[in-house]
Amino acid sequence: MSTIALFGGSGRTGMRLLEKLVEAGHEVRLLSRRPIESREGVTVIVGDATDLSAVTETVQHADVVFSALGTDKQNVLSRFTPLVIEAMREVGVTRIITVGTAGILQAHDTDAYRFKTRESKRTMTTAAEDHAHAYELLRDSDLDYTVVCPTQLIDEPSDGDIVITPDELGTLHSGPISRDDVADLVVKAWEENNYIGHRVGIMTESR
Repeated sequence: MSTIALFGGSGRTGMRLLEKLVEAGHEVRLLSRRPIESREGVTVIVGDATDLSAVTETVQHADVVFSALGTDKQNVLSRFTPLVIEAMREVGVTRIITVGTAGILQAHDTDAYRFKTRESKRTMTTAAEDHAHAYELLRDSDLDYTVVCPTQLIDEPSDGDIVITPDELGTLHSGPISRDDVADLVVKAWEENNYIGHRVGIMTESR
């Protein structure tokens, strides 16, 4: 079994990821802003994802880093990403898989991000800009990164055929995707050593 450093494990997608890792028997080093009940297989580090010492402690002894951190109006991803890059370099971890957004996939007709074109239906771009900056920091690093980029996330099972494609949206008729399917892709990308150096779109084919 492996040791995984997990950021954002208390969010709705991160909780799915945490459960899958624990059920598979992995050791998880989880960063949490507040103390949580201890459980077998999980080491909780109390701290903030924008604090270098807490981030470094979390990635200690890890084989891989997963992040399901969400964004906010404080640019948390832009602040966290350079710290995790520095911490990973310090302790010698090279593989990181994060959860982004389909808005930062490449648009089909231009070299721009989707959120900057008519492909995206979002009117507010603050979150997408934060995700884009985090992606660019990983892209320009020397780490083996993958950014999983889902469309609209839902808590129930996916309804429709799941489409997974590197760098671009696999279908312009995209539908919502289950958080469980996103967590599965994060784990699969790591286990199969796939999609290194890529964003990966995951969505359903809308009907």
